[in-house]
Amino acid sequence: MLCCLAALVFASQVHAEVVLRDAAGRQIRLEAPAKRIVTNEALLLLSLALIDPEPVSKLAGWAAPQRFDRGMYTAFRKRFPAIDNIPVTGEVMPANVSVESILSADPDLFVVSLWQPGWESAVQLLDAAGVPVIFLDGPENDARGPAEATSFSMRLLGQAIGREAEANAFADFVGQRYQLVTERLKGVVERPEVLIDAHAGTLCCAIPGAHNRITEMMRLAGGHSIGSDDVPGYDGQINAEFVLGVDPHVYIGTGGPHLAAQGGLVVGGGVDAADARASLKSVTGRNLLGQLSAVRDGRAFGVSHQLSISALSVLVFECFAKWSHPELFADLDPARTLAEINSRFMAVPLEGKFWIGLDQTTGP
Repeated sequence: MLCCLAALVFASQVHAEVVLRDAAGRQIRLEAPAKRIVTNEALLLLSLALIDPEPVSKLAGWAAPQRFDRGMYTAFRKRFPAIDNIPVTGEVMPANVSVESILSADPDLFVVSLWQPGWESAVQLLDAAGVPVIFLDGPENDARGPAEATSFSMRLLGQAIGREAEANAFADFVGQRYQLVTERLKGVVERPEVLIDAHAGTLCCAIPGAHNRITEMMRLAGGHSIGSDDVPGYDGQINAEFVLGVDPHVYIGTGGPHLAAQGGLVVGGGVDAADARASLKSVTGRNLLGQLSAVRDGRAFGVSHQLSISALSVLVFECFAKWSHPELFADLDPARTLAEINSRFMAVPLEGKFWIGLDQTTGP
């Protein structure tokens, strides 16, 4: 009897072990699904909320919580007051990470959401301390498009926390939304020039670079991000004179509540349409942007920067497609997609104005 019991216990322990291959190509073994995660990216909370009904309870520590949209944070706090007690245990960039700070949270897993070279030392020290590390993003994602990269990271996270079914469901959903757009664009030759003005309202104009997934999202959505071909890496700067010379067909700024103090584009959690549109009008009235035909003719829009770099970037992708090809995608409704995400996946529904059009007749 005791032998049988011991065998059952051993079998249970073997079954509980989780073996993963992360985006850096590393094989990782977890003794059991993770319950205490520390991460270098506060936006991981959105990924957790898509697949776990108690996402805040999984976070033992995080870095740069100010990167999390304050309106979203307030919504999470109403449901999960413990969010205020998540300790800040590190930094986003590997050069500034304190392994001691991470270990102080007693994690059973450290999750790197944003890939940069330089994590090797921290990974070695955490491994030596018995804390496994997984990369949700990394070199193995370089060959993947935005949909595939999001799906990979979500499936990997689902495996790590024992929520594979939920993660697979969301990954499949993302793939279907992308396919709907890309299938319809087959054979479409026209690719309108689009200015993607990141963190709109500061200096004109910060744009995504050639290796930024926002650039790739725009390409898949049927448009072309001006200047991005000549900006290697993640992002870069182009001047207003260059923008005026191109006179792009569509203007898209990215922003968030954090830009309110700078007079920038304010969209996101808890923001209403009137305030969002007023901020977009203010932004497009500066830095010579008002001279663009896109602004004069009402083809100017704003979208949440936080969404664009999160697991919910599919919503931004749908906005890109609708704004680049409004007639082709007249029936595409990102608001309806968000409503489905809220009802099917999100532990805390997202409420606010996450995208906006300058002209009420041409934008949501």
